[in-house]
Amino acid sequence: MRRPWRLVITSAMLWSGGVSSALSTVGLAIPWLVVALLILSTTAYLGRLHKYFELTSHFRVQYFLASAVCLLISLTLANWWCAPGALLSVAINLSAIAPWRRTKKPAADPGIGGQRLKLALINVYRRNRAHDGFLRWIDRHQPDVGVVQEVTAGWAHALEALSLRYPFFEVLPKEDGSGIALYSRVPFERLSLALPEGDARPGILARLYTESLSVIILSIHPRAPIRRGHFELRNQVLAAAATCLQSLPDPKICIGDLNASLWSPFLEDFGGKTNLKNVRASFGLLPSWPTFMGFSWLMIPIDHCLVSGDIRVVAAQTGERIGSDHLPLIVELEIKKGGAPRQSLIESADC
Repeated sequence: MRRPWRLVITSAMLWSGGVSSALSTVGLAIPWLVVALLILSTTAYLGRLHKYFELTSHFRVQYFLASAVCLLISLTLANWWCAPGALLSVAINLSAIAPWRRTKKPAADPGIGGQRLKLALINVYRRNRAHDGFLRWIDRHQPDVGVVQEVTAGWAHALEALSLRYPFFEVLPKEDGSGIALYSRVPFERLSLALPEGDARPGILARLYTESLSVIILSIHPRAPIRRGHFELRNQVLAAAATCLQSLPDPKICIGDLNASLWSPFLEDFGGKTNLKNVRASFGLLPSWPTFMGFSWLMIPIDHCLVSGDIRVVAAQTGERIGSDHLPLIVELEIKKGGAPRQSLIESADC
């Protein structure tokens, strides 16, 4: 019979050998992983050239995490050839992520001193049947305005219960994921809006108003840039929406599942043309899709709310899961009080 200490030593040697073998295998893969990460991190800047390049721009956090792991393994194995490449990939992606880090809560702006408005953006996912769970979510968060996307006829029927709490609403159901609805406690008037796909992919443009407040809200849901022709259609919708918003008076809000992440050059162009700021500034990345990845750091931020400079973002966060592949986006805004924009400005807008 073997002595116990010999069994311990034998087991330790076998475990050590197994670890060494695993490290050797990983060490062989690291150079290829580092090269792949450097290529993807570079093509992410070339999104305007091709849709596949633009698709690589959405995964900056994932590239950063993978590069950090490669760097640690390279240093552990004393692989001084791979370590610099991994470090470069870490730096490239960190520089893209850092501007969106969570910072201190924005200070109140005495120049705004306006009315608070709580908005919720919810892509319910057309195949989701958890209608009651969604209604409970609305009861829990009590937004003043709710923008619901991927509204089907079934969802429109289920959401009829909201009309008691939200007496002002516009519902445009579609079965292909392009349906959209706006529910509001604040009165609104629907404004004319023409988008490249017309009624096939509708948006909602409206003016929310009270005696002391008037704000324009635009909600769109461009196509996901995956299938043939959808990349061009998404970009056309973003461009048309930008032209419309440019011609509208402040204050204004654009909210929707834009099917573009924070690092998409087309979303950057949209923000630059409209001079709207993303509510994520100071509140972190707030990844919102896809929920089936499980961990938030594996998800990407594609559900957005952008506001004009005379609107202060008080809070922004993602909500809990509602059975959809998207997390809801919840935003609290402070909107400067003032008279309604001149009707002539709205009627002459290029929308």
